[in-house]
Amino acid sequence: MKKITVIVFMLAAHILTDGFACDLTVRVPDRGSYPPFFIQNENNGKWSGLSIELVEALLKEAGCTPSYKPLPFKRALLYLGTGEIDIVLNLSIKKEREKYTNFIGPQLDETVVLVVRKDSNYELNSLDDIKKLPKAIGIEKGKYYGKAFKDKRKNDKEFDKRIDGTDNFIFNERKLRKKHISGFLGYGYNVFARFKKNPMYKNFKVHSLVVQKDWVYFGLSKKSVSGDMLQKLQKAYDRATKKGTFKEVQNRYRVD
Repeated sequence: MKKITVIVFMLAAHILTDGFACDLTVRVPDRGSYPPFFIQNENNGKWSGLSIELVEALLKEAGCTPSYKPLPFKRALLYLGTGEIDIVLNLSIKKEREKYTNFIGPQLDETVVLVVRKDSNYELNSLDDIKKLPKAIGIEKGKYYGKAFKDKRKNDKEFDKRIDGTDNFIFNERKLRKKHISGFLGYGYNVFARFKKNPMYKNFKVHSLVVQKDWVYFGLSKKSVSGDMLQKLQKAYDRATKKGTFKEVQNRYRVD
């Protein structure tokens, strides 16, 4: 009888560690949709979108399922530290976060692109070339467009004069449509989503100049996600990457 009990216990432990019942809590925005990354169905409350598809691809490969929890971003980081939530998506690596977070990825590229009119033919190979444009380029006040862009504005007064800040992204779209600016900066996937849904963008294109390219990751709680589970998810990430699963998802949210 004792031998049977030990065998049953070992099997139970194997099931728990190997993840037959693997449910991980994933943070989503507390204020509903944030397209194209997080999109909540108004009728049934279900989540979809780029970031959702990526985490579901990862968890499916690992034999796990997500349980979504709406939270403000700052509180989500706090809960990641306490173990009250398992995963935060689209997370950049910062020294203070490494104390309570393990990172798997990259999950997505966070690229800053320049949108111009289709009828333009600007030859731009560096930030310095922006000074050659006939008119300023629009940005959204308070947004971060990368260290190189920030330093350039600080150290090059002529460059800084070529930057036109507005309080709302929509104002830049209207200004470009009316040819009041030469272009505007935006975050890649947000811009790509607008190309697909906003008729105004039929007269726009993405310039080949890349202003900033960074990466964001799957952030996993060191408190609630065990070492064994972390290893399992990392292996799942490696397999899915090799299969091209993540790239296939990302490409559906891009524009040519």
